Amino acid sequence: MTHQITLKLIEMKTLFTLLLLILTLTGVAQDATFVHTVTPSNTSADLSYIDHPLLNNNPNAQLIVSHVWNPPGSSGVYNTHRTGLYYDATENKWGVYNEDANNIVNGSSYFVYVEQNSEVYQHVTSLSNQGTSDAYTVLSHPDLNGNPEAQVVVSTYYNPNASRNDKNYGTWYDGTNWNLFTEGGATIEIGDAFMVAVNGGDLTHRYRHVASAASISGNVTIIDHPALNGNPDARFVFMHNWGETGTSANVIVDKVLGVWYTGTNWSIYTEDISAFPEDSEYDLIIFDPTLGVSENGSLASVSLYPNPADTYTTIESQEIIEEVRVYNLLGQEVLRIAGEGMKMSLDTSSLTSGTYLVNVRCEGRSKTLQLLKK
Repeated sequence: MTHQITLKLIEMKTLFTLLLLILTLTGVAQDATFVHTVTPSNTSADLSYIDHPLLNNNPNAQLIVSHVWNPPGSSGVYNTHRTGLYYDATENKWGVYNEDANNIVNGSSYFVYVEQNSEVYQHVTSLSNQGTSDAYTVLSHPDLNGNPEAQVVVSTYYNPNASRNDKNYGTWYDGTNWNLFTEGGATIEIGDAFMVAVNGGDLTHRYRHVASAASISGNVTIIDHPALNGNPDARFVFMHNWGETGTSANVIVDKVLGVWYTGTNWSIYTEDISAFPEDSEYDLIIFDPTLGVSENGSLASVSLYPNPADTYTTIESQEIIEEVRVYNLLGQEVLRIAGEGMKMSLDTSSLTSGTYLVNVRCEGRSKTLQLLKK
């Protein structure tokens, strides 16, 4: 009887958490990606100080920044200058600055992505990681090496070697390693530092966008992703990916880029309003605070991929999966299957397009993740 009561309480707690998640889809976690807007009060010449609890008094924070033209509340502001990250040990704040030392544009805004787990690391250029040309440097990370499907987003970083880095950068995969290169072929100086995000944290979607002819209009390429479409409050960072050698993605994009919301979709655009390069590809890390909620104690990392899913998705955990339950946004259970070890496939072909909550149970604990069905 005691065992039955305990199970019932666990089920009630899980249901309550699911309902809470449904009602508060944007309030699950401290925002690890947010909008920073330049104002006269937070600006000193080329630098704008960021004021955020995840970053203040935290010199060891690791973060990525991308320019956004029109976040909610903004009428749209360009910044044609390349930007980087800087930590001010006197103010105890991080900042975004113009690499060319011109005053940062008042009213311009930036998506700031803060490391959630350990998915961002610092890369400093050295002779040992310099490529056969000094225009590229070889990246090394366990989640990058040998993985052509990795998503890589990079920001330049003034500290620790006081180096301004006024160049456009892209990434490419050479069959073994990911590399960071200057789009214009300029030298990467020894000591130049970068923040490198790999695949994103638990609360992110990974996506690779192809700027096909159909997606391009003038200086803009339209992105099509369920977490972004019709969502002006979406937040993400991005990077040009030259792709693997010998593919149609081998397009140089020596341009300053930003993102903007069209009213229906998010898009990437050229800041100088020049024609958008066809066939170029971009890695996106999209923040989604509804992707993961843990119940009944701390549960080791659980991942769900691909997400969005078509006919199936894979569930992977660091613990034995006992059971998986899928709920619609009305809180109704639509699917329940027994676990299969620490990695299993979930058939989603019977689900209609939309958003679902996947509750993964492992050894008396559970974690709920959001699943987007195509």
